[in-house]
Amino acid sequence: MAWIRWSRSVGVTLLALVAVVATACGSSGGNTPTQTLNRSGTITIWHGYEGTYLDAKKAIYDAYTKQYPNVTINLVHKPNLTDAVTAAAGAGQGPDIVAWVDDQIGKWVKLEAIKPMDAYVSRDYMTSQFTSAAVDAATFEGKTYGMPEAVEAITIIYNKKLITSSQIPKTTDGLVSFAKTYSQSNPGSYGVVWNPKDAYFQAPWIYGSGGFYVKADGSVGLNSSGTKAGFNYVASFKGAMPAGVDYGIADTLFKEGKAAMIINGPWSVADYVKAGVDYGYATLPVVQASGKAASPFVGVKTLMLGAYSTNPALAVDVMKFFSNSTNQTNMVLTTREIPANKLALADPKVQAIPDIAGFGAQVKNGVPLPNTPFMSALWDPVAKALEAVWTGKQSVDDALRDAQTAAEKNVAQLK
Repeated sequence: MAWIRWSRSVGVTLLALVAVVATACGSSGGNTPTQTLNRSGTITIWHGYEGTYLDAKKAIYDAYTKQYPNVTINLVHKPNLTDAVTAAAGAGQGPDIVAWVDDQIGKWVKLEAIKPMDAYVSRDYMTSQFTSAAVDAATFEGKTYGMPEAVEAITIIYNKKLITSSQIPKTTDGLVSFAKTYSQSNPGSYGVVWNPKDAYFQAPWIYGSGGFYVKADGSVGLNSSGTKAGFNYVASFKGAMPAGVDYGIADTLFKEGKAAMIINGPWSVADYVKAGVDYGYATLPVVQASGKAASPFVGVKTLMLGAYSTNPALAVDVMKFFSNSTNQTNMVLTTREIPANKLALADPKVQAIPDIAGFGAQVKNGVPLPNTPFMSALWDPVAKALEAVWTGKQSVDDALRDAQTAAEKNVAQLK
């Protein structure tokens, strides 16, 4: 999955943010039901934050340690975080907190990489602070495994200097035609770009076509007609995007004004602002064949409690501070994310952010990113199939036949 997961120059904005979070409530809020809290020690957080996005998160953690100087917070960036957490759990190790998306919760529960937080935070606290969808995303088999941070989905982001909103196609067929025509009219530039070899980024076309990756019972749908239709749609963009396009290339093309549109998520916006892109939003098009809107995954970024944390009460206190309404309100003024904290989401300053409205419109057409452990069995087989199709090494049918077999094998190992 390509979550990086998760401008004006942010210098002044960030200084203001630090000042505000430093004065945010002296307590992290809520009561710890059965555990004694001692604000002293070191908390290690594994994360995938990058760039301006990281700066805004770090400001909150820095505010916590300023308020509680006996606490040290180590932020450790893990480029391949899911693999790192899985490997560490196998060795009986791991961080105090894992910052990632909810799709890994089921898998990591089974691997004993994370543990429930119910002894440190009440259900009433969770429901009083967060949207119901966010609480559900952090819940697995009736127990709470994380503190929700932000809700996200990918959508179309367009460069207002290159195209107008009226030029953005409303159907999938129209998007292909636009992409090909734009490249022909603007050599060296592209109508739309995204990473066509990542399973997360292809979910809109697959689910919008009636396909699916995996269900809660472990049923795999890679050989379904809807999934094949989604794959064929992605393949139709060959020649309309660079042959070697990936997330980084697509991101750079958009920043440099060489792509009129990009399909990306809220984690990217702060850097587009920093790059001086005058951007707007449009929802993904309707899938022509099904008549259904393209349906991206809606994920919830979550702070999860590591199973091997030696100070879980402190770790949860850090999570509460990070996710309280004051800190989340001021964080999203920089990152332009949709906060999972419903009090922050209701703040007029947050509601006035166009980015919140843009991504919020797309979230309405999305499908929940499953937190079943079986979801982890699909990412790699789907990615390999997409790579094979995009590079021409296999046909869609052959690639998905192999992916179905591999995914079913992975699922069986998790049962």
